[in-house]
Amino acid sequence: MRIDRYLSIPIRPRRATDKIIECVGRWPVLLRSYVLVRYGWSTPYSLVQSSALDCRNPPELVEKSWKPLTSPSDTRAVVSTLYSDSFAVGVAVMGHSVREANVSARLILPYLENRVSAQAICIARAVGWEPMPVPFIPPPHNGKGIHRRFYDQYTKLNIWALDKKGIERAVYLDADTLVRRNFDELFDSPFNFAAVPDAYIDSRGFPINFNAGVLAFRPSSAVLDVMKEKIATADFPLKQAEQSFLNLFFATNVVRLPYAYNANLSIKKRSPAMWEGLKDEMRIVHYTMTKPFLDNSPGLPKILTEKMQRKAIERSAAMHDREYAEEVGWWARAFDRMMQEKRVEMQACYRSS
Repeated sequence: MRIDRYLSIPIRPRRATDKIIECVGRWPVLLRSYVLVRYGWSTPYSLVQSSALDCRNPPELVEKSWKPLTSPSDTRAVVSTLYSDSFAVGVAVMGHSVREANVSARLILPYLENRVSAQAICIARAVGWEPMPVPFIPPPHNGKGIHRRFYDQYTKLNIWALDKKGIERAVYLDADTLVRRNFDELFDSPFNFAAVPDAYIDSRGFPINFNAGVLAFRPSSAVLDVMKEKIATADFPLKQAEQSFLNLFFATNVVRLPYAYNANLSIKKRSPAMWEGLKDEMRIVHYTMTKPFLDNSPGLPKILTEKMQRKAIERSAAMHDREYAEEVGWWARAFDRMMQEKRVEMQACYRSS
């Protein structure tokens, strides 16, 4: 449904149900949709300007009395991927933030041996990642129609083979995420697959399809085998690579998680009020709009030195008229804490290159 269909609707007096709709707008997608349809409140969600103050005391995202199950932490994993040296510092800061949040799980990092340097692996190990070489999974149709920066992303599907490493439950995080609060509750989910709905700054707004930057899943080599079998012939939009494929593959068999588990920076652009409402419960922030750690300027080494990294942070904060300066500041402070604790190990990685 296109938002521009509603731009000419005249302003009407505020109804008592409007406040309820605004509060409902902050609920998980499926529950929100049910309530709006069930009671006939059809205001387009893209037009709702919700505010944390409009829902005075929303319930806690996770019940305070909740306690994690007793399954051993070595059967749980936070997993990311590394396909180039450019993301090594990002994955290190993210991994360190996982440890700071006391997430009870191993850190497992699948990577491509022929594309990632020993220096990058050294940086990842310094914060606790367990590097795991994996085979390259090529994109279907020889990469035709796929954005070049997504060419390696089908290799992410290897994470479903973690059951061979004794992992029973896993949470996947993109290297451009940062953990702000513990999310152990995701490991206790009874569902095989869960993800967070995507968010866009254009007319798509807040669609039902999910973003593949944060995934809670049950590893299964059998599922991976089916994926590999179907990927070449599956009919899905190729531009967004493995994310489009996963949306097709899991279809309706996916639980939509709250935005607090994948606080995509595009949400702030789309709805600043909604972003403010997320902050208190935000578990994971996703740096989709600006990358504090990434700098592909000509002539720079593959791995940024600490001085270069600080310049990259400054440039990232200055982008988009400093709209994301606060969030870049979160990442910068996480980087500082990592370096304060791991500087000796990090510097040893640079010297060994």
